[in-house]
Amino acid sequence: MMKKISNLRYAMPFMMVIIFSACSVKEVPVKVKTQVLPLGDTVKLNEGSLVYALPQTVLDFTVIAEKTVQKAGPYHAYANELLGLRDVISADRIIWTIKEVKINAVQELDPSEFYIMKSDGLIQTNAISMINAGLIMDVNPSVYRHREFDSRNYTSDEKHIEYRDMGSDIYYNIEQDTAYRVVDVDTAFVRIPYVLERRRQLSLSEQAEHTARILLELREGRHLILTGEATVFPQDKAAIDEINRLEHQYISLFAGKSYTSEVKFDFSFVPDPGMKNKPVVIFRFSGDKGVLDESDLTGRPVVVEMMSNNELATVNIINDDQQESAYDKIYYRVPEIVDIRVTDGNRNLGGKRQLIYQFGKKVALPANYILGK
Repeated sequence: MMKKISNLRYAMPFMMVIIFSACSVKEVPVKVKTQVLPLGDTVKLNEGSLVYALPQTVLDFTVIAEKTVQKAGPYHAYANELLGLRDVISADRIIWTIKEVKINAVQELDPSEFYIMKSDGLIQTNAISMINAGLIMDVNPSVYRHREFDSRNYTSDEKHIEYRDMGSDIYYNIEQDTAYRVVDVDTAFVRIPYVLERRRQLSLSEQAEHTARILLELREGRHLILTGEATVFPQDKAAIDEINRLEHQYISLFAGKSYTSEVKFDFSFVPDPGMKNKPVVIFRFSGDKGVLDESDLTGRPVVVEMMSNNELATVNIINDDQQESAYDKIYYRVPEIVDIRVTDGNRNLGGKRQLIYQFGKKVALPANYILGK
């Protein structure tokens, strides 16, 4: 009897293991089905769905140009004759030149590449890490809050050049003439003479001659002051400065005036995949009109070239129709490296080495792919 009790004592632990094993319910992991589809009219958004877009590269161009306004002086035709000045400004004109073209690349949402990630349970994805890495973009990127440009509308600080003082000491002459007045005296008529004065305005050539004479006198007076031969006091720097100011003002009546201002012209450009390794006209430029739209044929073309070495050509990427399913995938773009160059004929205006996303290829990763692991 004691032997049976002893055997029963050793058998009890095994029986308890068997009973608990039979009563326990084995947990079967529930597989959550995640689906990524292009966003369209037929795709329904469920609560908790994630919408993202693939990035595209947008090039912001800043054209820095110089605008020179030239105004001919009223006496330009007599500059050589009276003062010996050559190569003076003989006609009013505006001259434009391009100094530089700056390129700034930013990433925007590609409106043709929106995707929705939805699931029948809790979405397990590393999409946030991919957004932070720049592989995909959320629908509210911060880049739009920091971009400002004039969208091809520029303004300039144009100054009005006027010649208020023609420089001459006189502008008219008083001419005297003798006239007669007939007076009836008794039985006879008597002609009584009287002096008639009339003002005659000086011609432009006469005004130029007077101004040139005053200008030469100013130069002679400055020479006397500098050599100490002048008999007027005080002989200080203020007198020289005033003579220089008047001389510059009077010379401009013969040589003309000009000023130069800097104008910035901003616009955005979205590269198309078909533009790779091809010259593309981004705007036109005229020496008389400045920066023009690319459709204005009155200006010469300024082109951008986005040259690629096709480094991704040998990458074997599975197309969408070759994949078994669209489940549990995150689509993203592999950007391509290009050399950007802006040229005006043979003149290089600016360049940059840049990643352009829409030139690359679209691939897919598992939704739970962890970056950096």
